[in-house]
Amino acid sequence: MKVPGTTSSTQIDTTGLQPGPYAVTANLSDGRKNGSASCSARFTVKEPRPPVISCAADPSSVRTGGTSTIHSTASSPDGRNLAFSYTATAGDVSGTGDTATLNTRDAQPGRITVTCNVNDDRNPPLTASSTTTVNVEAPPPPAPAPEIKQLEAKLALHSIYFQTARPTADNPEGGLLDSQAEILITLANDYKNYLKYMPDAHLILSGHADPRGSEEYNKALTERRVERTKSFLVERGVPADHFELKAFGKAEELSADQIKEQMEQNPDLTPDDRKQMLKNLAVMVLANNRRVDVTLSTTGQQSVRRYPFNAKDFLALISTKGGEKKPPVKKAPRR
Repeated sequence: MKVPGTTSSTQIDTTGLQPGPYAVTANLSDGRKNGSASCSARFTVKEPRPPVISCAADPSSVRTGGTSTIHSTASSPDGRNLAFSYTATAGDVSGTGDTATLNTRDAQPGRITVTCNVNDDRNPPLTASSTTTVNVEAPPPPAPAPEIKQLEAKLALHSIYFQTARPTADNPEGGLLDSQAEILITLANDYKNYLKYMPDAHLILSGHADPRGSEEYNKALTERRVERTKSFLVERGVPADHFELKAFGKAEELSADQIKEQMEQNPDLTPDDRKQMLKNLAVMVLANNRRVDVTLSTTGQQSVRRYPFNAKDFLALISTKGGEKKPPVKKAPRR
């Protein structure tokens, strides 16, 4: 080993040295006889240590054509700079940093192994690798046509009605009456079943308000109604990314003529029901406009409206004051 340098300090190049202990001697002379001195220092060349790496896939299971993000965690015990690369047994993996993306678009169902590699900046570099797996699931078999049709018929969805001014800004999770919650529970179950066959289907939630209130107020109110409907469905297992939200405020309201036409077309109403609704038509128009229409994106069908009058708690829904309205107590006849 040669140590260059003629000054009071020098650097030692350990390239090519085998691991182990070494000693360096420094000599100093003033040019006179016996005018010299020396000293020595010891150092150890350590065994070079390769980098270490681990990686994981998120998610670890995808449908054919889906993507998974590969996260790598690597370090160099010797503090060297690191470079990443990735390979996969199927699909297409791209990325050069500590994150890569596996696209399974052309992959067959089964397990894909992704290898995460890391090199340090030595010449030649020291390397390390780790693997993770992604399970590619086959798409679900198509449902028999009658079953899909039955589900789509059930998902020609109901409208959900709210009380006046509900939900409030102070209580955005309120304002959903029992009858409307029952509708949404049934809807959530049917829709989750439908997604097994039509995984790309979305629900469109369109919020409306009655004419009272300013445009700004009604826009915020319908946004709360839409968000309340969505949150209720998500709580019951509907994927949160399967919604399209629209808040119309008091735009696109139903007119009195439209409400009367729907009354005539509703087979569930008795003649007495229709008579009572027509007698209170102004109130019914308000009640029918305080709603969220839910439609299925893959069918383009319009919502099937179940009128507030038909709900067991309809008196709270048709109230124009926003509070619970209890039916009048009948007085006992005089004898």
